[in-house]
Amino acid sequence: MTKLGRSATILCLCCVALVFGSPSRAQTPAPIGEQIAKVYGLDGWGQIEAIRYTFNAQIPGIDVSRTWIWQPKTGDISYEGKAKDGTPVKLSYN
Repeated sequence: MTKLGRSATILCLCCVALVFGSPSRAQTPAPIGEQIAKVYGLDGWGQIEAIRYTFNAQIPGIDVSRTWIWQPKTGDISYEGKAKDGTPVKLSYN
């Protein structure tokens, strides 16, 4: 390999290292993401007392019901439903 060939190879490797080694802009939150979050109520998050979700499904011969409650301020989470064998299940995490 000639000196010119080695120099060109080293120069290319240095350029590649600089391009891929530089910090990415994806590490900082995008302004559009913040705007979307605000549109969907991020500023009101502190006013939320609880998030409740209930799922009910009725299929001939089968009734399925599950309820989750999450209280973000206290960190409490509760679940009510039935296990696969049909026994009632109540779970709480705080």
